[in-house]
Amino acid sequence: MTYIKDKYMMIDKKIIVGVRNKDANAKKELISLTRNHLIQTIYKRYIGLEEKEINDILQATYTYAFMHMDKLSDDKNFLKWITVLLNKQLREYMQAKEHADVTTALRGLPQYRQSDVDDCLNEMPENQKTVTIMHCLGKLKEKDIANRLKMSEEGVARLLKSGKQKVKDVLEKK
Repeated sequence: MTYIKDKYMMIDKKIIVGVRNKDANAKKELISLTRNHLIQTIYKRYIGLEEKEINDILQATYTYAFMHMDKLSDDKNFLKWITVLLNKQLREYMQAKEHADVTTALRGLPQYRQSDVDDCLNEMPENQKTVTIMHCLGKLKEKDIANRLKMSEEGVARLLKSGKQKVKDVLEKK
């Protein structure tokens, strides 16, 4: 077996070949391998999206990717490539959403606080930042976060407690 290693993920090259050959099982397998990474990418960029919106964006991303596999020049770059496609879908979706005068969750904060919170989040470890954003701004419960990220509820609770405390400390200083 030949594996394609992207970030922390190993994708069997046979899966990519299967997707190129329009194999439905290969598509399902690729989605199951990459979905959590793409969801985390969404939460890092846009925090106020509903689950339905996230699923719509993911579906559009996967549909485009599967229809345009010929544009993937190197199979080992699949995760980077689909992440770029996801970011394009997100930009287009958010531009359309903002054009319809819908604002994101952070827009209500005063400008200085928004940048302070952004700085605080950027200093957090990636898993803590993701959990904090999903809970505080995505309005997800600890159990839902644990299921989506395939973590224990206790682990989510620990990360969330310290993440919320860091944000609180930053806001109280101002």
